[in-house]
Amino acid sequence: MADYTEGDFHRLLARTFRMHAKRSHGDLAEIGISHGQPRVLHYLSEHDGCIQKEIADTFDLEPATVTDILSIMEKGGLIERKNDPADRRALRVYLTPKGAVTHGKVEAIFARVEREAFAGFTGADKRQAFAVLARLYENLKRAEEGSNKC
Repeated sequence: MADYTEGDFHRLLARTFRMHAKRSHGDLAEIGISHGQPRVLHYLSEHDGCIQKEIADTFDLEPATVTDILSIMEKGGLIERKNDPADRRALRVYLTPKGAVTHGKVEAIFARVEREAFAGFTGADKRQAFAVLARLYENLKRAEEGSNKC
């Protein structure tokens, strides 16, 4: 195992992210899923019929990025967008039956990668790793929000 010291956070995080991508992206590509789509599938599995803005806000994405991801997913038959009857300017996003099946396949891929990543970890180790990652995210998000204040 490599020896990491203070100041190596960005290198370790980037290496971990790249290895996660290597372990998952080939399988995702085989089922026609590209970057950005897994999280949208997962979100819609729990929030079917949400508006696009909710997806953008949840994942800290620009609305245009979400529009691009959804357009590709709609062409692939994974989602459908419908006008909101209460607000004609809003589009609601729905998972199609094909999208639901694909979501199940994506979850299986990520479950396998998670098992690989946490091999040899105890349950407590895994919970601690999740807690640390969540805290890192929250700290960085708070710093980002603070830097955007005028």
